[in-house]
Amino acid sequence: MRKIVLLPFAVIIFSLPSMAFGLAMNLQNWTASPGGNWNVSNDGYSVLQTINGQPTYFVSDTDYFNRLIEGTLTVKTTSDDDFIGFVFGLNSSDDYLLFDWKQNNQTAGPGTGLEGFTLSRITGSDINLWEHTGNDLEILASSYSSSLGWRDLQNYEFSLDYSAARTIISIDDETIFDIAGDFNTGLFGFYNYSQAYVNYSGFVEEQSAVVPEPSTFAFMCLGVIGVVALRKKQQRFTA
Repeated sequence: MRKIVLLPFAVIIFSLPSMAFGLAMNLQNWTASPGGNWNVSNDGYSVLQTINGQPTYFVSDTDYFNRLIEGTLTVKTTSDDDFIGFVFGLNSSDDYLLFDWKQNNQTAGPGTGLEGFTLSRITGSDINLWEHTGNDLEILASSYSSSLGWRDLQNYEFSLDYSAARTIISIDDETIFDIAGDFNTGLFGFYNYSQAYVNYSGFVEEQSAVVPEPSTFAFMCLGVIGVVALRKKQQRFTA
C-alpha cells in the first residue's frame, strides 16, 4: 500500500506550479525627472505623461532585480510618433538600461530616429538617445522595420523579466528581445522622449520566471527525496 501512495505524492510535488503572485506596483512615491509632466492617478496605479519634450523618466522608489514586471502602456494621442519605453537597472543618470520604441522613421530634428525597438546600456553622459549613439551608449539589441512602430490609442501588454544573467522583453506575449548578459540591480521606470500623452497602468511585479523561487526549489528537493525513498523501499521489498 505504501508503494501505491508514495509514487503519486512524488509526481504531485514535481508538478506543483510556481507559488508567485503579482504584486501591484503603487506609483505614488516614484520620482519624475525634468522634461516631463507625470500625473499619477488618485489610486496610485497609473500615470500619464503629457509633455512633448526632452527625455524624461518616472522611476521607482525601490530596486527591482530578479523580477518579472508586467503592465499596460498606451499612447493616447494621434499627433506624434516618437519614443516610449522603460528604464531598468538604474543606479544613476550615467548607469542604466533603456528599452525604447519609436512609431515612425524620422530624419528631421535631432537626427535619424528609427522605427522599432532598441535596448541600450548607458554608462556615462556622452550619449545621443535619439540616434542611439555616443561613446557611453552600447546597443545590446535592436529591431527596426516599417512594420514595428507602435499604434495610436492601442493598449499594449508589456513584460520585462530582468535577472542577473538574462533580460527578456515581450509585448502582447511576443518576445522582442531575449539576451544573456551580466546585469545589475537598480530602479525601474517609464521613459518618454518627444512624446506626449503616454499612459502606463496596472503594473505588477513578481519573482522572475527564469530564477527559481526558494519555495519551488524546496518542493523539487522534496520530490527527489520522495523518489529516492520509494526506490529504496522497492528494493527492500523485492530483495
